Amino acid sequence: MSSPQLPLSFSPAVPAPRPIPTPATLMPGPTGHHAVDAAVRSVANAADLPLAEQLAAYEAAHRTLREVLSAIEA
Repeated sequence: MSSPQLPLSFSPAVPAPRPIPTPATLMPGPTGHHAVDAAVRSVANAADLPLAEQLAAYEAAHRTLREVLSAIEA
């Protein structure tokens, strides 16, 4: 038995590449809490900063989010 022959015009479907997520496309909507929203925005904006400044922005956002969570738990 011979193998099936594909038409000459056959080409397998190749999926379109997915866009690479960026901080702007991953940003959640507003939380309604000013400090949390500002921290999230600063993380998204940090992507355009030099690496050392990114680290400082991430640490500041982390500190803010920890403080907000501590205040909620108290």
